[in-house]
Formats: sequence, C-alpha cells, structure tokens
Amino acid sequence: MPESIRQLKSDTEKAEVLRGPFDPGGQPDLSGDHPLHLSLFAWNVRSGLSATKAVLSDPARLRDFWEWPSASKLLKGAEAAGFDSQLQYGMWSGFGGEIGWNDSALDFATAPAAAAAITERLGLLTTFHVGYGVHPLWLAKITSATDHVAGGRLGVNIIASTNANDYAQFGIGDKPSREQKYEIADEFTTLLKYLWTSDHPIDFEGKYFQAYGAQVSPRPKSSPRPLLMSAAQSDIGFDYAARQCDLMFIASNVTGGSLDEYRTKAEKIHAAAAQYGRKIRICAMCYVVMEETDAEAEKKVRWMADEIDREALRNHIIRTGLGPEADLEDRYLGLGEDRYTQFGLGMHGYQLFGSYDTVADKLAGLHEAGVGQVALCFFDPHRGVEQMRDHLMPRLRERGLRND
Repeated sequence: MPESIRQLKSDTEKAEVLRGPFDPGGQPDLSGDHPLHLSLFAWNVRSGLSATKAVLSDPARLRDFWEWPSASKLLKGAEAAGFDSQLQYGMWSGFGGEIGWNDSALDFATAPAAAAAITERLGLLTTFHVGYGVHPLWLAKITSATDHVAGGRLGVNIIASTNANDYAQFGIGDKPSREQKYEIADEFTTLLKYLWTSDHPIDFEGKYFQAYGAQVSPRPKSSPRPLLMSAAQSDIGFDYAARQCDLMFIASNVTGGSLDEYRTKAEKIHAAAAQYGRKIRICAMCYVVMEETDAEAEKKVRWMADEIDREALRNHIIRTGLGPEADLEDRYLGLGEDRYTQFGLGMHGYQLFGSYDTVADKLAGLHEAGVGQVALCFFDPHRGVEQMRDHLMPRLRERGLRND
C-alpha cells in the first residue's frame, strides 16, 4: 500500500482471498417465492432477441419498446402481472442491419436505477461485462448505491466479454484468451464481493486488479450481498460460475431446445457447485410467441422467420465468435435453415412457441429438467406481459409452478 494511504486508513484489512470460491457472510437465499422464477428479459434493448424485419410492421411496439415511455409501462405491467424480476440484456454495440438490431439500449446502470424508482417488488438483475479494463470499485460503487435505492432488489449478471467490436471500442486490440477472461472475471468478482460486504477498507493485490484502502458507502441493502449470475457455457465458464455465482444460465445446442441437454447441464452445474459447498439456481433464456392455438402461433413464427434480417444476424454471428464470416450468397449463412431460424428468433434461447397450454407445458418441462428460473423475451413484449397475466399465470399455478 502507498504510504500516504496507510497513514490515512489505519483500519485497512488485507484481502487474503483472490479467487473463488469466496462467499463472505454466505450466499444469498435462493429459495424464492415460487418454484419457477419468472424474469422479463431484454426489455431494455432495441428489438430484444428479435432479428427479424417483422418488427418494422409496428416499430414503436415491436422494435422501440425499450424507450423509456414504453419501457416504464412495460416494467410496471410486469410487476403487476406477477413477474419476479426483470433482467437486462447487456450491450455495448449492436448488430445493425435494416432493423438496427440491438443498436440502442438502456445501460447496466441507468436501467436498474430507473426501474427501481417505478417498481416496489420487482427484482432488478442487470448485466455487466468484465474484461475491458474497468475496475471492480467502479461497479461496486454504482451497484451498492442502486441496491440501496431499490431496498435490496439488485443482482448482477457478470459476463466475460467476447465481442471483438466492444474490445476495440475500449481501445483493446486483441481479445484475451478464454482462460484469461475467466481469470479476470474471477478476480473481479472476488474484489467486488469484498467491497460489497466489508466493514473496513480493503487492500487487494491481485494479478489483474489492485486496490488500497478501497471501500464503498452505502453498502448494498441485500444480505449478505446482491445475487450474482453467469451466462457462461464453456467448461471453464461453468467452473467460474460454480465457484462465484448464485444463478447460472444454461442453453441447448439443439434447435428449439433439448430438455435432456438442459437436464444434463443442470446436473453438471449443481454437482460442480456442491464440490465447493455452494448452491446454484439454474436459469434458461426463452423466446416467446404465444397465440390462442398452436396453428396461429406457427403462422406468426413462419412470417417472422421469412423476415429475418440476414445482415444483422450475420454481424451477430461474426462479432460474438459463433461462426466464421459467412458468404452472403448462402441463404442461411452457413448455419443451415434450423439454426439460422433459431438465432434469428431468440438467438439460442429455448423456443416457447404455441398455444397457452403448449407454452405452459413447455415451461413445466423445463422446470422438471432442473430449471428454476426462466428469462422470457417476447416478440411483442407489451402483449406478452398481458398474456402472461391473463393466460399463463393461471396455467402455471395449475401445474404447481406458481404459488397462490
């Protein structure tokens, strides 16, 4: 520690732990109020998970719902409908195309703070990318203040950044390796937890981050700290999540989603967390198109698929490292029709397409496979929230997934 700091802060404590598992005060309670936790997802970003020009049929409703006059109504409606939380999709740059897919968004700090001011109960899960040289103290200060304002409703989804365009925006020419990204995330998370929970200033001397006499006030209202989430899909990412996080996104590599694959991954992550004496709630990202009948939903999905914005989808695939640069002469960008449609309609989310009964049954199937939380993104978010309130909630109660 610099001598000037040592003289000013005599009660400073040296951080003895630099990597996880690390849970000062234990983990937050993961039991929840309902067997299946419902999150409204990607409400804060242009077009959400819809890479289809179908959103241009009603831009204000289907593309620009993220703008605050609309989003504020959406969040209030979600809380009234019984959603447990909102989860923001984290973006630094979008993917363009005719629809400007994800080109505009409410950020990780503004969105939860604004949401906190207009809701009373709704959980506030925000998404933050590590790897761009941002110090944990900066995030700790913002999230602690937001959680203070929200009365203990905040959680943070930590992403080990993958988008080369975003690294370039921060002046970083070469992305770190996957191993290095998770070393950075691990150290970042450990220091973040110290800052959230410590009564004393902290000295932290890690490989990637150093802090001397660091402290935030107010500390978070959440006890013992805010929830932490991860969306990692690699084995090294699973290990990071098992050691440091409380909520874990899993996804299927099968078009539409495979319950067997969700079950296998859920068992794997539970076992990994148990080795560290920890627990994790399993989450699934879902893309939702509901109608009165399966046939009506299928008709809408076909229309949306026919209108996929190929340029926006191509940019997404390249920039996130999901595949090599594709030949635009190839109708399906080298993915094949099924995967092309999957990425265009919901990225790699579990597809909840069908009647209300079909969607309720699919959610029950996910829960039976070990999923305790679903992040729901709707083609038409305002209508989707109303459909959840009027049609899905009663069906989910019947299936034992929601308590009265």
